[in-house]
Amino acid sequence: MSFLYFFWGFLCQWGLGLITSIFSVSGLTGDWIDHLPLLIGYLLFFIGFTKMQTLSPILGKGKWGALILMVLSIVQMLIPAGNGMTNQSLLGTVLTVVVILPEMYMIYHLCTGISQMADHQLQPDLRDTAQKRWRLFIYCQVTIVLALLTGLFADVTQPNAWTVVTGVLSLMYVVLNLVVYILMVTLVWKAHKQLELAPQ
Repeated sequence: MSFLYFFWGFLCQWGLGLITSIFSVSGLTGDWIDHLPLLIGYLLFFIGFTKMQTLSPILGKGKWGALILMVLSIVQMLIPAGNGMTNQSLLGTVLTVVVILPEMYMIYHLCTGISQMADHQLQPDLRDTAQKRWRLFIYCQVTIVLALLTGLFADVTQPNAWTVVTGVLSLMYVVLNLVVYILMVTLVWKAHKQLELAPQ
């Protein structure tokens, strides 16, 4: 399946995430269910990285980020968090920020691995696309960090300037995150279609 593990991993986190969010918002289940699609997605990523490590060593390194994220997803299921950016518990906020590090590690190796394979196979367009996806992912992560940090100073009972800033950053993150997911899905699909899976 090669890159299709990443393709289905992203789709699972996004598509299944929409379904589970309906259950959590409606109160039918606890907030823990929101992390289930992430856990499944990271498992698919881990399998994909493991299968690709003989073809591309740089891609293979991404499995450690996926493994850490699987563990952190399980931890997040067990830690209660507030509803929305502005009233998360401090522990939940810290854990979310911690999750960003292995996620960046994982996506870096995915994008860099695709970029190097594309460059080796003389496909400059795919190489440049992979590099742009990585930069866009960084912007998205910076946005969520800023939203979480400003959310610590926001007061939902008596809205202040921090509440407005957090709201704007949260909206930006939701939009940017959706765009990133779509672009990452298209990137791994292009890699699946265009790259020859031969040892690098």
